[in-house]
Amino acid sequence: MSRTIEHIREAAVDATLRMPLREWNWSEGVALYGLTTLWERTGSERIRTFLERWYGEHLGGGSIPETVNATAPWAGLMKLSGKLGLVDYADRLADRVDHLLHRSLRLANGAYEHTLTETKFEKQMWVDTLFMAGLFLTEAGLRLGNEDAVEEGLKQFHVHVAGLQQPNGLFYHGWDESKGSVIGCQWARGNAWAAVVAVELLRILPERYAEDRRIIRDVLHKQLKGLQAYQDLSGLWTTVVTEPGTYVESSAAAGIAYAVLRGIREGSVDPSFGNMARKAYRAVCALIDHDGVLRGVSSGTGVQSHPGEYHVIARDRLEGYGQGLLLMMLSEEL
Repeated sequence: MSRTIEHIREAAVDATLRMPLREWNWSEGVALYGLTTLWERTGSERIRTFLERWYGEHLGGGSIPETVNATAPWAGLMKLSGKLGLVDYADRLADRVDHLLHRSLRLANGAYEHTLTETKFEKQMWVDTLFMAGLFLTEAGLRLGNEDAVEEGLKQFHVHVAGLQQPNGLFYHGWDESKGSVIGCQWARGNAWAAVVAVELLRILPERYAEDRRIIRDVLHKQLKGLQAYQDLSGLWTTVVTEPGTYVESSAAAGIAYAVLRGIREGSVDPSFGNMARKAYRAVCALIDHDGVLRGVSSGTGVQSHPGEYHVIARDRLEGYGQGLLLMMLSEEL
């Protein structure tokens, strides 16, 4: 019997819930965001139970890393608390916002320096930051009535776009302030982060931010035109989008498919991009194994020097962020 989307979705949830997800860090954060996004669409009680237990255990003891990348789990908690009214976490969310506003490291242009729990990338701005911290800050500001947070979150989006988006619409992986130039390549998963954030911002921003919404929509349309031009025959994208000699990668396609399909459903993306998203969706589904694990996900990727370095990064492991992007995609209908 052929697999249905419902079967694939449940298997993907099973695989994600079996993962250790021990740390409060970025990969776990993306997995949690994917679970929360799917829970919002399906109302799954087992997902809700898992999320409440995970956040309760991690916030109940121990220290939480105060880095840009480790902000990612807060985004899922923001979505969860918004639906369930988990007032016990309001002070913790506000503290995290305060850290981002007043204590996070920045470049001269105001962009957050991309900080990890174990490594420093001094004076570097990465496209990853849009998802790992910027989206949370904007939504938290709206939810908590903190206009400074909203404005800072939007500033992060605009500054990253100014530094990283290229004339072809695609985003470079990073910017190095000391070099005064972009670094890395036009990396596929980085473009997925940017597309997802643009669609999510258009979802949450009220009409009083009409000018920001217009700019974000234009940025996204330009990016999607670029992605459309480079989509591989398989329906995926190569890990360096502009380099057909690099391998095709699955998690980027999952994120892009989610962004486009959700945007079309909510009226922020032109339906003309639907065929691109459906091709990507089917290609991703073909890479989900019988246990619900998305295969072909490149390992955690720092900014590399040239396309060949992206091409040799392993893609043979179960990754929390891969499952998270997959679950986001599966929250939308094909």
